[in-house]
Amino acid sequence: SATPTSSTPSSPENILAFLPGLLTGSGAQFSGRFMVAARSPLTGAWGEANCGGDFGPSLRGAGWDGVFISGQAEKPVYIYIDGGNIEIRSAADLWGQDVRQTEETLRSKTAPDARTACIGPAGERLSLISGIVNHDGRLAARCGLGTVMGSKKLKAVVARGKARPDLDDPDSFKSASAA
Repeated sequence: SATPTSSTPSSPENILAFLPGLLTGSGAQFSGRFMVAARSPLTGAWGEANCGGDFGPSLRGAGWDGVFISGQAEKPVYIYIDGGNIEIRSAADLWGQDVRQTEETLRSKTAPDARTACIGPAGERLSLISGIVNHDGRLAARCGLGTVMGSKKLKAVVARGKARPDLDDPDSFKSASAA
């Protein structure tokens, strides 16, 4: 099998990670972010992009500290995460849609409170500068990671969840966060 050092950014072995922050969903100020990471199509080395919006808190609220995606679909797909349930669904009807259309369509197909991280036509066409979009235009734009999604034929990751992470000492946390 291929090792991470022998994979290319567009190979199925390239792992794409969606990682909400440690405090995402906790209520701490400036903590509603997530990271996307993979081997960069721009440099061939490590690539990461940071993004705000509502996808990170929703992913964390679904109970996930990270989602790691490997492989490559034969046809366009999206991943739907609703708490502990994960489904890979067809995205054939979404391929070619821009990101706003994709977010709207996926909310109607899944749930009104579901949140989406997706690519548009640039990612589908493997543009080396394509990013991953959530929350009506917020963009994880560094390193061309939308290209990695496009190479996997992954149109979107959709998360639904509102749970808060467990805190060891909620009162102290609230006091420290208010400062």
